[in-house]
Amino acid sequence: MERARTAFDHWMHRHHFTFRDTRGRNITVQCNLCLPKINILSTARDSTSNLKKHLECHSPCLMRKRQHTEMSEPEPLFLPPKRLKSAVWEHFGYLKDPGGTITVDGYPVCRMCRKKVSARSGNTSNMMHHLRDHHPKEFAKMNRKHSVPCRKRLRDAQSSDGPSNYGPSILENQTEESSEAKEAKADPTIYYQTQSRLNALVFNFIVEDVQPISILEQPGFRKLIEALSRGKKVMSRNAFVTRLDVAFDKMKGEIKAKLDKVQTLCTTADIWSVQDRSYFGMTCHWLEDNLERKSAALACTRIPISYTCETIIAKIQEIHSSYNIESKVQATVTDNGNNFVKAFKEFSSEDDQEVEDSRFEDLGSILCDGEMGGDFFLSYFLPPHQRCAAQTLNLIASKDLADAVSKGPSGKLHSSATEKCAAIWHKTHSSTEATEAMESIAKMTITVPCLNKWSSEYYAVNKLMSLTDSQLNELTEALGVSGFTPDETAYLTEYTDVFKPVAFALDLLQGEEKCFLGIVIPTLLTLKRKLEEKAANTRLFSKVIEDTVKAIDSGFKQVFDSSDARLATATMPQFRLWWLPEDEREALRAQLITEVVQVDQGTEETETNGGSVHEDEFFSYGPGSSGNKSGKREAAEEVWLYLQGTNKDLKCLNEFPGVKKVFIKFNTTLPSSSPVQQLFSNGANTVTPKGNHLSDEHFERVLLLRYNSKITTALE
Repeated sequence: MERARTAFDHWMHRHHFTFRDTRGRNITVQCNLCLPKINILSTARDSTSNLKKHLECHSPCLMRKRQHTEMSEPEPLFLPPKRLKSAVWEHFGYLKDPGGTITVDGYPVCRMCRKKVSARSGNTSNMMHHLRDHHPKEFAKMNRKHSVPCRKRLRDAQSSDGPSNYGPSILENQTEESSEAKEAKADPTIYYQTQSRLNALVFNFIVEDVQPISILEQPGFRKLIEALSRGKKVMSRNAFVTRLDVAFDKMKGEIKAKLDKVQTLCTTADIWSVQDRSYFGMTCHWLEDNLERKSAALACTRIPISYTCETIIAKIQEIHSSYNIESKVQATVTDNGNNFVKAFKEFSSEDDQEVEDSRFEDLGSILCDGEMGGDFFLSYFLPPHQRCAAQTLNLIASKDLADAVSKGPSGKLHSSATEKCAAIWHKTHSSTEATEAMESIAKMTITVPCLNKWSSEYYAVNKLMSLTDSQLNELTEALGVSGFTPDETAYLTEYTDVFKPVAFALDLLQGEEKCFLGIVIPTLLTLKRKLEEKAANTRLFSKVIEDTVKAIDSGFKQVFDSSDARLATATMPQFRLWWLPEDEREALRAQLITEVVQVDQGTEETETNGGSVHEDEFFSYGPGSSGNKSGKREAAEEVWLYLQGTNKDLKCLNEFPGVKKVFIKFNTTLPSSSPVQQLFSNGANTVTPKGNHLSDEHFERVLLLRYNSKITTALE
């Protein structure tokens, strides 16, 4: 009677032992390496651990040699001599015994990790499970290549005697080159994602692409995800909200940690109304030590539809305090809305009030009697107000400039010419045939100008005037609109030429990453100079230019008089003091020296804050002391060297550390509030009839996560 097979029978070191007997659940063997001494050993039928320990103890050199051989050149594996149906055999095989016979013992060896897997009676389930659990990439690749089981004998793909070790795959010859190229580009783990990873991918998809939350409940989307993930389920709405809360808390913590390290920053604020709702949005911006601008969204919170300036004040204070940045905000940039202007005019902490109006109050009486009211405390948390320079200039162009044109001698000509332009824009926007005619004749596409955006209308007119007279006539005939007269064409051509500097200045002021407060004054001065140069050569717009220049002086009077804006300009290497008249340069140079001294002293106080101060460091008298006069002399020398330089690159500020600190302090402020408007544009996709089922709090969190995805790891 043949004995039952045991673990010893398929052990790789069995040739060092001779089987003796079976005793219950154990077997006895004799060690061949111990001869002539007779050494009988016992081990369990399903284990060889005792025998392995014996070899490691009495023949360590043999075991080390064996391990070295396995690591350097693993033994080749061979397919069993029978008909195979499963593609999993591409990754498994059997060893040969010393006689050269393939040992088909029901325990094939994995080609990647050299582990034996039980596969009795031709069952390959354990092999599949091993490949899936320990080698997921190979498992996914096998599934894609062989979704239908291979019915051909696998061993026919290789020579009958040749080993199948780590060489080319057995089935590669049966796969077309086109599919191989696609596999090389595909992610090998696309079908092997855990449920947690799938939930993260779906969550990031909704947040990053601003998809409505209702997409999770759409049957088509659920079927798509389940098919791509091989049966895994799409997260529910509740699971999404839970993950949203966790990601938001992580994002806010990271932003607060970043802002704690920042000395100076600015915020932008605006109000967005949509679908009978109003939202108050705020972003913050700061400069890194390498002068790279960083931005973060702080809030997009719901406010009453009939908001007041008190509502704005409360929201600004609440958001600033929630991020602990009240004392760091250099300025808050907003548009010219009446509520913002009124709020900052009444409660701003700017030092533009007369000294004679200031008086001291007893804090105890205020706290007990409430004499000053709640607004007393709000006034201490509002930063200086900076109006959006881009919007101010846009208002001048769309109102003052337009009024001057319409009331001038060429007002009727302007009206008739712009009406014909509007007819062309309307036709191309409402008719696909008109659009095709435009592309065929003019070789361009015409965009309809945005309402209340002067530069958009200017560029649309400029596009039409770039066409030749023949193209313009052909276009108006094809669209069925009235053609331009020679006077109208000449008028519009001169209009686009004269006011080109206004459009260019608007583009400069609407930037973000490389746009600083210090660029505002030079831009306006250059704009005024270029317009005045145009006035000498124009026959239609001299009066319009005069009125526009006056409007610029009036609208930007606060900026021209602002010491912050002047210092921001002086610390920009591109401008220094060259933009100022000679008689005003000395005063600004002295002011710059004072600022350099102050920022240096502030840095020293920050570095020594909390540490013990020696008595000699406290006093600054006598020889060898580093008093204020010495610091002022060093600052004056640094400022003098800076102002004498000619390098216009911002990187040259690294040579003047004091001036660089002043630059960061004053040029942190943006001249435009456009970043917060970009935050609102992201929300337009989410606030829809299908997507507005999110609560106001969760809606805000989706927007902030998307906006801040570049500076936080909440979505990774």
